Amino acid sequence: MSKVILHIGTHKTATTTIQDTFCKNAPLLAEHGIIYPRLNKVTGHHGLVFDWGTLPEVYRLKQGSREAFREIARAHAKGDATVFLSSEEFSRADPRGAVDFTEVRKLLAPFDEIEVICVLRPQWEFIQSVYLELSKKLLPPRPPVFVQAAIKTGMVAGLWADYNGLLDQLEKAFEPGEITFLDFRATRAAPGGIVGALLSHMGASLGADALEEVNGGASNVSPMSLASWGANLMTEPRVAPAWLVERVTQVIRNEFGEKVKPCLFTRDEFQKLQAHFEERNKVLQTRRAAVQPDFALSPTTAEGLTLFRNEVPHSFWMSVCRALVADRMRE
Repeated sequence: MSKVILHIGTHKTATTTIQDTFCKNAPLLAEHGIIYPRLNKVTGHHGLVFDWGTLPEVYRLKQGSREAFREIARAHAKGDATVFLSSEEFSRADPRGAVDFTEVRKLLAPFDEIEVICVLRPQWEFIQSVYLELSKKLLPPRPPVFVQAAIKTGMVAGLWADYNGLLDQLEKAFEPGEITFLDFRATRAAPGGIVGALLSHMGASLGADALEEVNGGASNVSPMSLASWGANLMTEPRVAPAWLVERVTQVIRNEFGEKVKPCLFTRDEFQKLQAHFEERNKVLQTRRAAVQPDFALSPTTAEGLTLFRNEVPHSFWMSVCRALVADRMRE
């Protein structure tokens, strides 16, 4: 029986690590009944979304997204393997970049079985990670704006923060039983991490320890939250360079200890996110109960966090200035 799995993210849930690892180990995975197609030079299957969105040109497939889906179906729908397709770009909320899942479902109809897998993380972590990812290429809105937008609209930077909106989008094309939500923290804690959790979910005959790691098993790692924020404040309206983010990171570790675990948000912002999205996540859990009775999103908790944005003292900025002056004098 043929099966296709559409792994749609979400963003910042180790998607690049998954894609890099599956691409690197595609021949071995194929021997064990898991097909990870190589569509172009990009390890993720973002080209399958290109026709519907506004993605960078590097993701474009020569044959187009729709024909690529047809080629995958022709090659594997009559076989006895599981095809694993992965791109977080499938989970976009913005209508200008959102894929037409109804059309995608029809393109994949030749397969005997289809499953959509989506990994979710607590919203404060997700929103923080999106801010940090955006900061690598542009100057994002300041954190309070991110918080207000997420609570008011259920979206942040064109991505779903309220996962009920994502479920609404999916259920227009897929049956509830064809959709699987996984908790990010639970998958990371599983044997072999998130790669191992996915292999186990697919019933694979090999574990993550049999695969060759890429980038030490962690691709596209985010910088320290308050270091990125601090660098952004110093360079706005320009993008903060990586060297400045790294220098601010060093100062934070010097000031607050090597084990510091900062949060982009103030305590008040954190509590607002917690109160709002804990209720929305309960709704999501109830909606999934009939087909995923064991599903629950990890609770929003400040446990382990040691430094919120409102707790950064004025003296910290003097330390940053001294560090930058010292660097300049050594040049």
